[in-house]
Amino acid sequence: MDNITHSLTAVLLSRTGPNRVIPRATWTLFLASNAPDIDFIAFAGGPLSYLRYHRGLTHAVAGAPLVAALATLVMWLPALWRKEKYSWGRTYLVALIGVALHALMDFTNVYGIRPWYPFADTWYSWDISFLVDVWLWVAMLAALAAPALGRMISGEIGAPAGSGRGWAVAALLFVALWWGARDVSHRRALAMLDSHLYGGGIAAGDDSDSSKERPGEPPLRVAAFPNPTNPLEWRGFVETEAFYQILTVNVLRPLDPTRGQVVYKPEPSPALEAA
Repeated sequence: MDNITHSLTAVLLSRTGPNRVIPRATWTLFLASNAPDIDFIAFAGGPLSYLRYHRGLTHAVAGAPLVAALATLVMWLPALWRKEKYSWGRTYLVALIGVALHALMDFTNVYGIRPWYPFADTWYSWDISFLVDVWLWVAMLAALAAPALGRMISGEIGAPAGSGRGWAVAALLFVALWWGARDVSHRRALAMLDSHLYGGGIAAGDDSDSSKERPGEPPLRVAAFPNPTNPLEWRGFVETEAFYQILTVNVLRPLDPTRGQVVYKPEPSPALEAA
């Protein structure tokens, strides 16, 4: 996901308890939750290099301990400068949580991750979140702003100010529930796409006699990718023996399999197959 979402999640998570465990927990989680994207340096080798290595080792199980160790080492520098006692173990554990959270959030979107890299190059994705989820932004920004507003009000009336922990917990629970709701909507969209025949109708040159209707084709594969703003709407992709079809799916409305864009597969070519 985008780094704003990773950063907001890190700040909220730090308020739920880690800030009581280690100094500068917010900065530790902020750094660790963004550190896996250090693989952007692969872009120095060109776009193909970036695509080859992006969301590879730094987002994988094998690489997570290394990325967390790097974040832990960086967070040791301010402690060294101030000559403070530094808890390597607890800081490393908090950093590892931040790295794992980054991978989990990237797994929810359509790009996915390669968790077993470099031992396996297989991509895994949940396909429930757009790369930028504005609804998560709204919820998390509200949870971060609410304590500041509460402190202003408390200062006016002389009441004790809250820590913001409750707001942070509520926001993270909202994220979990939001993903659950998106998963239900996604499964519904896939079921709708899989339950229709595609490409049916009157064959070219035929009259309207129903006996000459061309039967539709069952889908070989279906996929549904999220709309950036509407959680009930998905961009559906269908593959049949003869063509691909792209259509909009709204889980609260009937699906019309005759709508959308159709792209026919090329005729088999011995020359291309030999190449």
